[in-house]
Amino acid sequence: MTTYLEDLSEGLRIETERRVVTAADIDAFVELSGDGNPLHTDDDHARRAGFAGRIAHGLLVLSIESGLSSDADDWAIGTYLEETRRFVEPVLPGDEIYSVSEVTGARRSRSRPDRGIVTLKVETRNQRGEIVLEGTDVIMVGARGGV
Repeated sequence: MTTYLEDLSEGLRIETERRVVTAADIDAFVELSGDGNPLHTDDDHARRAGFAGRIAHGLLVLSIESGLSSDADDWAIGTYLEETRRFVEPVLPGDEIYSVSEVTGARRSRSRPDRGIVTLKVETRNQRGEIVLEGTDVIMVGARGGV
């Protein structure tokens, strides 16, 4: 069922499915992004830097969270306007992540009245419930009768 602006109210919470971040995901992101920093490619280097082993790129975790969030909703339009994140804790291969979003604002667009602007507080958590990313999304959503 498609979700429109009128279906979204402050306090609504959306929790995504869970997904394990694998070493293969990290390797693929190294190839895709060109970011071969040894924190992401070398367990010994990452341990010397104070981590339990190599860590996932923050932007990889954000990308996975974005995909999980897209699967969790069926919003009319659903276009990102803004996204901010704070990287709180490292994600290691084998960690299972999921996202919890809460609507903190929803209003009709002033420039495009057939659409709305929704603001979400977003927390990405690991299997222990620890926050690994947190921030805000601002998303354009279709309004009923306007899309």
